[in-house]
Amino acid sequence: MTDTVNGVPTSSPEDELVWTRMLHLPEIAELRRRRARVTNTLGGITVVLFTSFLVAFIGFPDQLGTTVVLGVPLSLWVVFSQFAGTWVLVWAYFRLSRTYIGPAVDDAVTAVERNRPASEEVAS
Repeated sequence: MTDTVNGVPTSSPEDELVWTRMLHLPEIAELRRRRARVTNTLGGITVVLFTSFLVAFIGFPDQLGTTVVLGVPLSLWVVFSQFAGTWVLVWAYFRLSRTYIGPAVDDAVTAVERNRPASEEVAS
C-alpha cells in the first residue's frame, strides 16, 4: 500500500503477502462473490427503475399528465413507484445482508482468525 499524500509505502512486502494470502481463502472469495452478486443485482434493478422513470417523463409527458388511474394522474403513480421501489430495494439489501451475506461474513472472520500469522496474534 502507498500513502497517497506522501507517496511513501505504509506497509511491508510481508504485509502484502499476508493480505494476498487472506484474499485467496475460499471463505473470503465466497464473501466477495456474494457481496458482488447482491450489489450488482440491486444496482441493476436501481438503474432500470430510474431509467424507466426518465424514459416515462421524457418520452411520454402528455400521457402521464392526462391519464388518470383511480382518480390519480399517472405521473404521480410513476413518482410513487420510484419512492416505493427505493424503499423495497433498501429493505431487500438489509434483508440479504442479514440472511445471505451475514453467514459468509461470519465464515470469513473465522477463516481469517484461523489463518492469522503468529506475529499478529492479539493478546486477550
